[in-house]
Amino acid sequence: MTGITVLGNHDFVLGFQLAGIHNAFIEENIESRVSMILAEKETDILVLHDEEYKKLSSQCKKRANESVKPIVIAVGSLEEDDLRKRIKKVIGVDLYKK
Repeated sequence: MTGITVLGNHDFVLGFQLAGIHNAFIEENIESRVSMILAEKETDILVLHDEEYKKLSSQCKKRANESVKPIVIAVGSLEEDDLRKRIKKVIGVDLYKK
């Protein structure tokens, strides 16, 4: 079990490394690494930049969206509602509920 894993370009990964995330990888071929992580199920949370997430094939996106372990989070300008649904799916509670 590796906790949080971050994939992306140098600038994206560097921010997470500075925050103390050690499983951060600069990747050119994000899709192959995402597929490998989804298959291994050793990571709890996989973080990608939303621009990298958009570049994944439809099949890989489908697997990522349906995955519970690891939960795949795209960080960036994607709508907050998607993150809300993902969190609710994983923990079963709507944290944003007013």
